Amino acid sequence: MKYSKLIIPIFFIGLMSCKNNKKATTEVDHDDFKTIHSNFKLKSIAIENGVLLDAYKCEKKVNDVENSIPLSWENVPEGTKSLAVVMYHYPKKDNKTEINSYLLLWDIDPETTEIPYKMASKGNWFMGSNKDGTAISYTSPCSHGKGKHEYTIALYALSETPAALPKEHSLNVDYNVFMDALATVNIVDRTTLTFIDSN
Repeated sequence: MKYSKLIIPIFFIGLMSCKNNKKATTEVDHDDFKTIHSNFKLKSIAIENGVLLDAYKCEKKVNDVENSIPLSWENVPEGTKSLAVVMYHYPKKDNKTEINSYLLLWDIDPETTEIPYKMASKGNWFMGSNKDGTAISYTSPCSHGKGKHEYTIALYALSETPAALPKEHSLNVDYNVFMDALATVNIVDRTTLTFIDSN
């Protein structure tokens, strides 16, 4: 009888500890996205004077998939075995744990120098989930709130493709999974492109 009285409190404590062990979102450091060497450059014909052109905003969804932004780059550094791309936006200026990712790509051949318009999901690489986690897709910026909204695209030159990422498109790869995987390999170089979507 005395042992049964102990079982309930112990079970309750264990249940509470499981709830508290839920993985928290990692706070982002802006230095994680700064360009390392300026000759490694990322560009887009969809961006003019730091502003996203209207033709590339609010792309129409077809089966929950949206047309991706065109990207190109140059001067991939020696020693690069794989490239990866992340596009993100902080929805709240004062909360760097709340991040929306709009594009997640990995295992891009270092000989590749561009991703044409609409082709992010059609190349010889892999794609993660869209902003809402509902489809394997790019998410087109479509800011309805007043003011300016800043987005950053980071292109990573890596020593290898992270083993933690799957060799296939995956809805399970979100921003946190992606960035945690990149942290397991050597970053040879990184270049970024920041733009504004304003209303």
